[in-house]
Amino acid sequence: MRKFTSAFAAMAMMSSAFAVGVTPAQAGTYTGTVDVFKGIALNCTASVDLYDPAYPGKAVVNIGPPEPNCAALDITSNPHDYTLVGGVLTIEGLRVETITLGNCFGDLEGTVTDNPDGSKNLAVDAEIPPETGTLPCFVSGTLYKPPHP
Repeated sequence: MRKFTSAFAAMAMMSSAFAVGVTPAQAGTYTGTVDVFKGIALNCTASVDLYDPAYPGKAVVNIGPPEPNCAALDITSNPHDYTLVGGVLTIEGLRVETITLGNCFGDLEGTVTDNPDGSKNLAVDAEIPPETGTLPCFVSGTLYKPPHP
């Protein structure tokens, strides 16, 4: 009985490990615009790639123009570990170099929802703590991923 219990516990832990990964339908690139605020307000394009062949099992986050100041923001921590549990995506250890005094470092959370056509949305409304004693970074917006073929 003890061997059966140990084997069952091991299988349960293995299946929970798979739960934090992404399925093929969830993998891919979410893109859109986000509002970023750290002393100044910016509207930037953003992408979150949950399946970059160069970094299997990692998330790659990018941010950039259309606003010229968005080009000065830099995600220096790519690639990131992440979890996706119960529709909540947590990207761990995101470090953002900003154009204002001080940078931000911390986890970024968002909610993944399914659309009727098979596409997905990633809604972000988060605060990333300051890396030094300055203001935090606020990020808000919705990114979109087309349906998985």
